[in-house]
Amino acid sequence: MFSIIGQTLRLAAARWPVLLAWYLAGWLGRYLAIELAATLGASSALLGLLVMPLAILARLASFIAMFLVLRDAMPAFSELKRGGLDDVDRTQPRGARAQQVYDIFLVSILPFFAFYAAWKFLGEDLVAYTVASLGKINVFDEGYVSGGRVIDLQLNWASITTIIVAFTARYLIKRYQPKLPKWTPIVSVYLEAVWVYLTILLISNYFGQLNSWVSSRASVEWVAGVRADITAVFAPVGWVWGGVEWAVAETGGLVLLPLSWLALAGIVYGRALAAPTVGFRPRGRYYDSARTRFAALPTAVTRRFTDIGGDFVGRWKPLGNALVLIWRAGVVPMGLFVLAYTVLEAASSWGFLAAVQLIGAHDLQAWWMNLDLILGFGIEAVLEPLRICLIAAGYDFCLRKLEERREAAAVTTGTATA
Repeated sequence: MFSIIGQTLRLAAARWPVLLAWYLAGWLGRYLAIELAATLGASSALLGLLVMPLAILARLASFIAMFLVLRDAMPAFSELKRGGLDDVDRTQPRGARAQQVYDIFLVSILPFFAFYAAWKFLGEDLVAYTVASLGKINVFDEGYVSGGRVIDLQLNWASITTIIVAFTARYLIKRYQPKLPKWTPIVSVYLEAVWVYLTILLISNYFGQLNSWVSSRASVEWVAGVRADITAVFAPVGWVWGGVEWAVAETGGLVLLPLSWLALAGIVYGRALAAPTVGFRPRGRYYDSARTRFAALPTAVTRRFTDIGGDFVGRWKPLGNALVLIWRAGVVPMGLFVLAYTVLEAASSWGFLAAVQLIGAHDLQAWWMNLDLILGFGIEAVLEPLRICLIAAGYDFCLRKLEERREAAAVTTGTATA
């Protein structure tokens, strides 16, 4: 169980300089993409937001690269790694390796972007993009209305058409890829990022409006009033209610965040492993009736539906496999992993406070307003490779438990046969 900590330190000692280089490359790519988006966003919100997916892709590329750098130093991964097209093997031709990395990108974009939005990283990028865009807007321009236009993405014909065109073009490129030029996978990755990014952004915008609308309903206000009346009479009820709300909120940040990162690592590593599959076989007369009616459709129609359905399932199957693997690793080891991740996250704040105490008192405007961002970035650059090593070590532990279960099952089967 404590081998996760030891493995983390061994991975960091073996690969830390390369991990740092990839992290800095991802940070630089994100910065340049946001600056380019801000330049275009100063004149058109849609143009700026069409470039913003590149910022997230830069982060995703750096994370995928860091995970792949560590794979050769992971003992359980090396034992379970299989050959074939899904394995990103250095001995294969460059074209085959590029195709394999492209496959990893495609299956990672949708869950990574959803994770990026759920944990407010998308909001941080939008804040940086908005600030940079406002700095490039000429307020004396006759066409200037308000600074909010740089993120003013509405559900209209332009946004819907952009999403549909990006999704359709990405589907066509994937379908006819053998007949297309070798550079088209890069376009496919960008188009995938565009339609996912715009869709998530629109959902986030309108979900906030829906939440405000629900909060203003009379029934919700009535429930809030009843709660206030009950807690006014029975104070312990209010304490329990508040404690449950606090526990639920804290659980999301302390538990779900590290497990989400572990699942994302599983998506990357799962492309090179015989990962556990999630079996689902629906049954019933309604299902059988639907299958019969579907089979009666023209062959061209059923083939298109099968392609689209397989494409959709293929996006989420690696994530499902990773979640199954994590679930079967055990509660106690995963609890230790979550604790180690939380300590590492807190180390960023502790390191900043320690650096402030070590540097000592200086003028706020002349010193700290210029140094605090640089100091914070330096601490993150040191800790980020260690965090990736912890995630890789946690996933390698899950793989080790999988191999132990397989060996135990083989021994049991052999004994029963004998």
